[in-house]
Amino acid sequence: MTKRLNINDLDNVLEILQQDSLRYCDGNYPERNWVEHFITEEGCFAYGFFEDSVLQSVLLAEKLSYKGCMIWYIATKPSFQGKGHGSRLLLEFQEIAKESQVEWFFLNATKESLSFYAKHGFETSEFSKVYEHYKEIIP
Repeated sequence: MTKRLNINDLDNVLEILQQDSLRYCDGNYPERNWVEHFITEEGCFAYGFFEDSVLQSVLLAEKLSYKGCMIWYIATKPSFQGKGHGSRLLLEFQEIAKESQVEWFFLNATKESLSFYAKHGFETSEFSKVYEHYKEIIP
């Protein structure tokens, strides 16, 4: 079942987001206060897929201008991956977003997840190719 996440789910969300594929270029995982803002702030979306009251997948997003929405994270616990939970969550979130007058989604994806998004109708933009760059300026 898909439902809106609340602050009591925060630790479980952080646990799901601690996957190597979700590390930032500096090696860190998403920070607690960054994840918390999706749950607590207006204009953000935080939904989870639960089975037997156990959070298995999360989707965190926020509204953009021009009726858009940035999907920041879709993640499933590794032990539950491949069972369709992320797909179900994404499809159900699409309906939730439509009810909030969202007309389009934007996201950055790893190379490994491109087929997942293509399966759900996402297209790689011909106008914007994202390449992550990192430069540390403090020795």
